[in-house]
Amino acid sequence: MRLINRGSQQSPLARRACDLALAAHAERYGDYGRSKMKETYTVRVEGVKVWVEIVNRKASYVATAMTGMRRLRSLPGQVA
Repeated sequence: MRLINRGSQQSPLARRACDLALAAHAERYGDYGRSKMKETYTVRVEGVKVWVEIVNRKASYVATAMTGMRRLRSLPGQVA
């Protein structure tokens, strides 16, 4: 499984939070997590709580830190 950290594009705080959440997720599910499943982790970094969403893909785990507003375009069920 590849571990993809999308928090590295946001800030150093988000990068560290995503790294911690990815490590916990990989330890919990190993290389065989169920595809298309989302899980949210709450991580404390430097005294700040950061929510990290991890999505299981076919061959990777993708972590994104929820630090700002969510784009409505990204929500499921939206027609462009």
